[in-house]
Amino acid sequence: MPATGRAAHLLALRQRAENGLAALAGLAPSDVLRRRLERAAPLLEALGTAPDGDSPELDSSIPKSSPWAALLDCVTVQETRLFRTAPQLLSLSALLPDLPGRPLRLLSAGCATGEEAWSLSILAGASGIEAEVLGLDLCRPALKAAESGRYLAGPPDALREVPPVFLPCFTQAGGWVMPRTGPRPIFRHANLLHPPADLGTFDAILCRNVLIYLLPEARQAVLRRLVAILRPGGALLLGATDKPDPGLPLAQVPGAHVMWRRL
Repeated sequence: MPATGRAAHLLALRQRAENGLAALAGLAPSDVLRRRLERAAPLLEALGTAPDGDSPELDSSIPKSSPWAALLDCVTVQETRLFRTAPQLLSLSALLPDLPGRPLRLLSAGCATGEEAWSLSILAGASGIEAEVLGLDLCRPALKAAESGRYLAGPPDALREVPPVFLPCFTQAGGWVMPRTGPRPIFRHANLLHPPADLGTFDAILCRNVLIYLLPEARQAVLRRLVAILRPGGALLLGATDKPDPGLPLAQVPGAHVMWRRL
């Protein structure tokens, strides 16, 4: 194929991939996404027809055997850290005794490699409150890392954002950092835009640094679904630039770091 034809073919493949990723997971076009699609060029040939609003793949989570799932493994952003945005987590820690459920159910929505879910587990363990922690993500390799509960000690230091009071909740051995207190999180492969119907309800939901990668309509759809499974009185923690729709039954927590309570 001539170079110009090859370039046009690759452009068409990337466009189909962007359209499919938007339909499946609400991912917005961006320079980051396009660079990742370029690196995944061999995979794009295997995608077949781009899914649309009538695709059976949209019923709950994307089938693990789908080439689209393999593409999502390649393009989703997995940037996270133990106790990332620690002031926000400390605000949640102070709120845990006032949350409605026992045991508490805590959700890390878009958990990536699991550091946030394990941080939630440590918060619950340190508070002495019985809790269940669930982490959801689309990326299968990230979920495998999350389930291991082991993180490279560094550099950079894996514990660099952990408040000193929680450092005794970790152990280090053989170049790895491992949480050692709190309930063990459960991790599931799931699509936040089309979540499984059996999730139940939660007392606190963290969806941080996820919505920024979504199209505006997908962002609001995800927020509506998360609020629907948040118990009255429960806490919703978002990323620094995220703002829920004013029509949602939420009240911002004064003085807290990007936190709302369900009315």
